[in-house]
Amino acid sequence: MTRSEDTPADLRTYAAHETLRDGEKILVRAIRPDDKARLLEHFHALSAESIHSRFFSMRRDLNPAELARLTELDFNFHVGVAVVTGEGNDQRFIGVGRYVRGTDRKRAEVAFAVRDDYQGHGVGTILLEHLAKIARGQGLEMFEADVLAENRQMLGVVEQSGFKAHRKSDSGVVHLVMPIAETAESIAAHEDREKPRK
Repeated sequence: MTRSEDTPADLRTYAAHETLRDGEKILVRAIRPDDKARLLEHFHALSAESIHSRFFSMRRDLNPAELARLTELDFNFHVGVAVVTGEGNDQRFIGVGRYVRGTDRKRAEVAFAVRDDYQGHGVGTILLEHLAKIARGQGLEMFEADVLAENRQMLGVVEQSGFKAHRKSDSGVVHLVMPIAETAESIAAHEDREKPRK
């Protein structure tokens, strides 16, 4: 039996409350055009290693055009959500995830960036779960991602999700193709993540 796939008709209003592995309460919500400063702060909080893992290059900043592209989303071909702590004007991003569809209406490329001090707390898994739920509602069947072989955090998120990812490695990059239909394993992984930790 699958869990409810309820999502709002307007994905720009998407929001859900979750709990991290250490018990911290967080909000998962759609990225908005007014999030440019939050996204830039999030980028500056990432280590050089995390930036390289996400962008496959070393960079120090996001320019205005990039910030616009990453926050002014159509929620059709480009969908993005953030894991947020704090409330109101004090909201802070601790993780962001997005997928972008191309010409294949059944597939999308997915990517994540989680603050280093929150890696290992379940943020990446939560992002993947919510993006997969939204994607299923849009008729998508697969996520794809190119991940550096050294990016054990991202590869671990996929392994722990319960989704069956197919891998192909080439020159230090792992290409993942992941069906996002719910399975007994993905539901069990979700339920295990939601268990209270002692």
